Amino acid sequence: MANILITEFMNQKQVEQLSALHNVNYKPELYSNKEDIIDNSSDVHALIVRNKTNVDMQLINSMKNLKVIGRLGVGLDNIDVAHCKEKNVPVIVAEAANARSVSEYVMMGLLTLFRGIQSSTRNVLKGEWDRNKHTGSEINGKTLGIVGIGTIGQIVAENAQNMGMKVIGNDIEINDNDGLWDKLNIECCTFEELVRKSDAITIHVPLTNKTHNLFTENEFEKMLRGSYIINSSRGGIVNETDLLKYLKNGHLGGAMLDVFEKEPLNDPGVFSNVKNLILTPHIAGLTLESNVRVSQTISNNVLDYLKSGGK
Repeated sequence: MANILITEFMNQKQVEQLSALHNVNYKPELYSNKEDIIDNSSDVHALIVRNKTNVDMQLINSMKNLKVIGRLGVGLDNIDVAHCKEKNVPVIVAEAANARSVSEYVMMGLLTLFRGIQSSTRNVLKGEWDRNKHTGSEINGKTLGIVGIGTIGQIVAENAQNMGMKVIGNDIEINDNDGLWDKLNIECCTFEELVRKSDAITIHVPLTNKTHNLFTENEFEKMLRGSYIINSSRGGIVNETDLLKYLKNGHLGGAMLDVFEKEPLNDPGVFSNVKNLILTPHIAGLTLESNVRVSQTISNNVLDYLKSGGK
């Protein structure tokens, strides 16, 4: 039997599935204290985390018997993947398991931003009945720019097209002549063209040195006046200070952020009283259904790895 440490929340059924075959130490709040993680990991064979556990070189080196890491999600910016490779420790991700949840989040954001109903409940409860103030736009006929045409980007494109949107896209990993563009009915364009032509932009790329500050004052200034941007990918891709500037000066029509440079926010006050800004606490991919799928995927794959020894 292997020893499995789980430092963040996981669906209970899958915790029980793992426990039936191995020794499981399930501590969903352990991520908050690195010293406690190290104290609990001396004889760990499998580590299962989400995005809050900092799996750095020190932690990896402290786990002398570590054989595999399961990531309840897909982002890897909290894991030192390079050092894992050096140690021959594979990192298993829940590929596509939360893609539907993220895509629905994006569509919700598009509809909410274009209709401008973020403050309607509060205003109605104040006794206001200003219908003109809350007269928004349809997304039908608008142009959606998708940065990153992976699994999530493709589902977003399909959903947007089903609601009458024209979809343009950019992905540095997909050749301009790739047949995928025609198959998905997405117009391939440069990043600069996407910024200039989109009524709304949604971001679906990982955080890397190349994508850090991908959207700054330079890009916001070139975006269509009154356009929108949604980031449910990773914090740091959108420069928050520059975004707030262009929301406040009225050039951008609105934004929805699910991810931030620092989570939780260091200074929530800087985001206060900004018109047409929607903030959520990194929950785009988190639904009851996706939690089951993500947990099941990682549970099955970690069990298979431990059984086969990676063969």
